[in-house]
Amino acid sequence: MKPRFRQAMNWLHTWVGFSFGWLLYFIFITGTVGYFDSEIDRWMKPEIVVENHVVNQNELLAIAEKELQIAAPESPQWYISLPASRTPYVQIQWLQLANEKTNTPRDWHEKFIDIKTKQAKDIRATAGGETLYRMHYNLHYVPKLVGYILTSLATMLMLIALITGIVIHKKIFFEFFTFRPKKGIRSWLDIHNIFSVLPLPFHLMITYSGLLLLMGITMSSVIDFRYGEGRENHRNFYNEAQLDIKTQKFIDLPPETLSLQGVLNDAQTRYKNQKVSYIGLIDQDSSNEHYEIWFDKFEGIHLVSKVAYRVKNDKVEIEISTGKAGSAAEVYDVFEHLHEGLFANIYLRWLYFSFGLLGAAMVATGMILWVKKRQTNVKSQRMTSVISIIERINIGVLVGVPIAIACYFWANRLLPISIINRPDWEVHCFFIAMLVSIAFAVCRSIKKSWSNLLWFTAFIYLLIPLLNAVTTQHNILLSLQSSDWLMLGFDLSMLFFGACFALAAITVKEIKA
Repeated sequence: MKPRFRQAMNWLHTWVGFSFGWLLYFIFITGTVGYFDSEIDRWMKPEIVVENHVVNQNELLAIAEKELQIAAPESPQWYISLPASRTPYVQIQWLQLANEKTNTPRDWHEKFIDIKTKQAKDIRATAGGETLYRMHYNLHYVPKLVGYILTSLATMLMLIALITGIVIHKKIFFEFFTFRPKKGIRSWLDIHNIFSVLPLPFHLMITYSGLLLLMGITMSSVIDFRYGEGRENHRNFYNEAQLDIKTQKFIDLPPETLSLQGVLNDAQTRYKNQKVSYIGLIDQDSSNEHYEIWFDKFEGIHLVSKVAYRVKNDKVEIEISTGKAGSAAEVYDVFEHLHEGLFANIYLRWLYFSFGLLGAAMVATGMILWVKKRQTNVKSQRMTSVISIIERINIGVLVGVPIAIACYFWANRLLPISIINRPDWEVHCFFIAMLVSIAFAVCRSIKKSWSNLLWFTAFIYLLIPLLNAVTTQHNILLSLQSSDWLMLGFDLSMLFFGACFALAAITVKEIKA
């Protein structure tokens, strides 16, 4: 390979990685945390009563239906979530339509059932794990379209950086086993190579699939050409692109027995190897009223994803969804499952999480390496000042994002329950913490910024289990006794991450040079 070509690829790799480095780091961290969005949701809603023992689903359904009849008798849509592996509790949701007279907006509401008292329980308003996950592609504060475009652009540049990184490293796998400690730039380059090569297949998959999932934004002109401009025309494209394979047939079930309880009993009999996850009553009191059964994709043999029950011609018809129709939809569905880890069990989910953190570390070491190289080659005093500012912001971003996540959890416990727009304030605390971290790094000396911020990060993570014990009725011992594995796992994970940041603070002086 000609030296000039490799030099061009090296230049492209460097500047493509640097131009969106901070955004890519934010995307990697928040996206990685999203692999445990359900578990984070459970911790951020400590009022939920979990049920890890086998319970009678018919009894649970009866309690949930009674609560829905009390809370939302006129709602057009009801959903009841039954205990599953990642969500071991009963949840009810309903759609509230907009009402101009009472100035009530169209919105979804939820409550959780306490199985012991057999009553619905209010929980604190929280942004939860889903909001944290959504940050990695909508960037929260900016308009959604702008967030999608920025994320798509960053993802495309990430893919270019990965490919050019493979090109410029002739001995990429040999370099993976090379580490030269205390060698300045060489040490950072070796660390960057290790974080890049070990999960390289994952990085390529997650980047390409992420770009594919946002193709509706990046290739919107193609959709406009084929389907026409406007939201409705785009909706036609998505309906066609995500069309399910559906089979309709009539079953021997009296129409008068069609109810939430009736469809649950039928689904349990008809699909014995699959576990019911959701039960829905859709378009209630309308000509299109029907019931839906969703099966848990994390448990059992996932052959049928959804079954819809409706009365048709004085008979009960079921519509069975078994997959995606068309090759394009199947490919999209596969990449969506790969990107989001929808098929993953707990062990594979932790592997996804670990590789995601390695991706964040790859971007972080690349940004540090960029600064270190320019510090050795800078010639003017003006450029020295610019590089110094970039390095300080670098520190603030790299440590500030973990600090922001910890403050997000702290806000969940410390903000008053009755505060207006409580979920929004949790998110505000997230970004305020990140901005304060950057401001601190800019004002503080570079040598002290690393140490101070890392020790602070370790401190706030290590104290999260204590905060949980003080502000709720949960702690590590009680979670262990009550088999509340989600709460226990979260607290133990916080201790682990706190220990990791403490170790980083201890060793930072040796590797910073």
